[in-house]
Amino acid sequence: MEYRRGINEIKAFYMRQNDDGKTVAAMDMLVPRVGELIGGSQREERLDYLEDRLDDLKLNKESYWWYLDLRRYGSVPHAGFGLGFERLVQFATGIDNIRDTIPFPRAPGSAEF
Repeated sequence: MEYRRGINEIKAFYMRQNDDGKTVAAMDMLVPRVGELIGGSQREERLDYLEDRLDDLKLNKESYWWYLDLRRYGSVPHAGFGLGFERLVQFATGIDNIRDTIPFPRAPGSAEF
C-alpha cells in the first residue's frame, strides 16, 4: 500500500495537504499483475488551502464556486476512495486481459442506437 503521495500537477486539488507541505493524505492499493486496485484520499476541508491549490494549478476559481461554497459554509474532515471493479475481478480470477472482465463490453459501432 502506498500513502503520503507527493503534491504536484498529477494530484487533484481537493486532496488534503499534509503538514510537511510536500505530500497529500492519499493512498493507492497496488496488487500483483493488475496495478492500482483502489485509490483514495482525505479531502481538503480548509478553504484557504483549496484556493491556494487552485491558484497553483492555474484553475479558474469561478468554475469551482460551488465546490468552494461547500467548504466556505462549513465542512468536516472526510475522505473517499474508488475501487476498479474490473480490476478486482481480474485480480480475484487471475484473468490476464482486463477486457475479458468487462460485464457490458462496448466497441465503436457496436451500439444499435
